[in-house]
Amino acid sequence: MNGPVKIRYLDGYRLRRAIVAGAKRVIACAAELDRINVFPVADADTGKNLAATMGAIVRRLQETNSSHVGEVASSAAEAALYGARGNSGVIMAGFFQGLAEGLAGKWRVDARPFARAVRRAAERAWEALTDPKEGTVLSVLAAFAQSLQEGARRLEDFVPLVSEGLRAAQEALRRTQETLPVLRRAGVVDAGALGFVRFLEGVVRLIHTGEVAEIELPRAAPVPEGAVPEEAAPAFRYCVECAVEGEGIDHAAVKEALLELGDSVVVAGSRHVLRLHVHTNLPAYVFEAARAHGRVTAEKVDDMWRTAPPGPGEGIALVTDTACDLPPYLLARHRVALVPVRVHLGEEDLRDRLELTPGEFYAKLGEGVPVGTSQPPPGDFRDVFAYLGRTHVGVLGIFLAGGLSGTFGVGLQVARALRTEGLRIEVVDSGTISVGLGLVVLAAVAALGAGLGLEAAATIAREAADRVRAWAALPDLMPLARSGRIPWAAGWLTHRARLGMAVDITRGEIRPVAPVMGRAHLLRKLLSLAREAMRSMGAPMAGVAHAAAPSVAERLAAGLAAAGAAEVHVAPASPALGVHAGIGAAGVALLDRSWLEARIRELGGTPDVK
Repeated sequence: MNGPVKIRYLDGYRLRRAIVAGAKRVIACAAELDRINVFPVADADTGKNLAATMGAIVRRLQETNSSHVGEVASSAAEAALYGARGNSGVIMAGFFQGLAEGLAGKWRVDARPFARAVRRAAERAWEALTDPKEGTVLSVLAAFAQSLQEGARRLEDFVPLVSEGLRAAQEALRRTQETLPVLRRAGVVDAGALGFVRFLEGVVRLIHTGEVAEIELPRAAPVPEGAVPEEAAPAFRYCVECAVEGEGIDHAAVKEALLELGDSVVVAGSRHVLRLHVHTNLPAYVFEAARAHGRVTAEKVDDMWRTAPPGPGEGIALVTDTACDLPPYLLARHRVALVPVRVHLGEEDLRDRLELTPGEFYAKLGEGVPVGTSQPPPGDFRDVFAYLGRTHVGVLGIFLAGGLSGTFGVGLQVARALRTEGLRIEVVDSGTISVGLGLVVLAAVAALGAGLGLEAAATIAREAADRVRAWAALPDLMPLARSGRIPWAAGWLTHRARLGMAVDITRGEIRPVAPVMGRAHLLRKLLSLAREAMRSMGAPMAGVAHAAAPSVAERLAAGLAAAGAAEVHVAPASPALGVHAGIGAAGVALLDRSWLEARIRELGGTPDVK
């Protein structure tokens, strides 16, 4: 008579069947996971993302016949890295990467080395996140790994070992609701954590019955009414993912770059292949940062506003267009939403900062590709205003000067229409462009941070627009001639004479200040204009923009700091400016922080003085 089944070791065949069984159990439960998905964003896609990730693993392992446990683990890890979807999928990719590292080079393993490999897998999953939290799938992974390590000291049989691990994971899953307030309010456990428990259930079912469920991916059900907590609205609009292939990829450097662009950063993989995940308003910058470390594949951008239901209104949302030049980390830090200017590159029509960075734009411009820009269509404004107006108590939009573009006018028209629907939206004409617009946006940031309401913050922004000073140094006027801003003959003659121009860009106009011969003299003229204006300011805030001229920007920033600027922000000039200014141009803008803080106090706010 046969006794109970015992499993003393794992080889490649057994590990493959176990992973496939667990993965298929997760896929079968996708709709259940979507229904309870409220953390970190209630976008009802954890089930779909885990199902896609697990599906990629299943397809790879179904093509794998190796009996080598290390090779099977490596195949699963590689499939997870390339097939990972969403935050939860990238975390699982980290888990399988750690498992592959722990089993590398082994034909088969018994309980103790397998438990050590699972411990490494849990650690890799934890390391994948820049802000790991207890009460999530990480806690369940840790509980499972801890149970296996303790059990392996007294058990040689994988059957009771994994069964005990499942019970420990189930208990950790129950505690997720007690640990995270967002889950407690919604009355659910963490969806990613439940996904891993479902994976283990599939493995244990295989061990006890020898069966692997045959499944089809079910259609996800909607999030139930009332299950979305107040933290539901995502802080950023886009969920961005990609894979990076290279040699000696620096995980820490990649994480640091992504943290400057958004949140929910997950980086999993090896030093040769990474899977990246981040929530951001700047997708193009994510891919640009990734390309600095290797070849980028599997690019994906999902609009979370189309899947995450609007939560209750809270706070004031700040919106600008992509003619605003601020360092990306400031746009991310202050959660500034963007309406993209359209950029025309030859036959392509791209959305600035979503599909194109300034660096990529200037590379094309330098290659002689015909370029142009156009204002965002009304639908883009409506998408942003309508969503933010329902997830916040008010929206403040600050846009490119109405005298320079129709962008402000379109934004104002859409805002007026939405006000009739009960949304509170204020729209401000910055009177300028580039870093000048950026300083007006920072003035609004300071006003909102000081506790002012929508109308008062709009007042601050309008007054800042009247006070900001902005200039640009144009070493070549031919780009202005090509764009129709000046007569073609004037552009050609000054180009031939190598005559540049310093211009003033405030109050909705571009006014010539002085023609200047030579780039060095033009730079000195720009600094002279700025220093003269700074004499009447108590604590000047400064912005510097450059059109593919970083060394020029560095010299300008150093000169402004030496002249007493309280802070200097440097950013590449947007295509909206670069189309007319040309490669090598630079801009400077100033706003008095002393005036700003005093005015905020007059309106009842408390400035954050550093």
